[in-house]
Amino acid sequence: MPADLSLLKKLNDICLFVPNVEEAVQFYTDKMGFELVRRQPGYVQFDFQGTSLTLWQEDGVYRAIQKEYLGGEGNHFMLAIKVPSLEDVDQLYEELVNRGVECISPPETYQWGSRAVYFRDLNKNIWEIFAWEEGNGPGLL
Repeated sequence: MPADLSLLKKLNDICLFVPNVEEAVQFYTDKMGFELVRRQPGYVQFDFQGTSLTLWQEDGVYRAIQKEYLGGEGNHFMLAIKVPSLEDVDQLYEELVNRGVECISPPETYQWGSRAVYFRDLNKNIWEIFAWEEGNGPGLL
């Protein structure tokens, strides 16, 4: 009997590998305002309405996954947070800059119908905060 592939259709968490989990926790709690829901040695979890953001200290990751399989620093993917309005993008940009977050560029409205701002976390992972100009954006099937 084949495996039930429908079990693969709910993303439980996004895990970022970090060199120092305590520094990363400080960034996400102090600068981003995230709240911890789980803490274990070298591992933490933040709740994200139906999924979780987890941080796993690299030396712990290497016990589970050989280091040769983990490459480079950041920029291999982007984490995106959708907010309700274009104004929210601008307000969150101002708040994050005031908290010392490294924003890559100020908010911009793009030709594909979204307004977005991009920034980097402590370990150079890229994040996006965006809102659609109208509804859920163009291109829905």
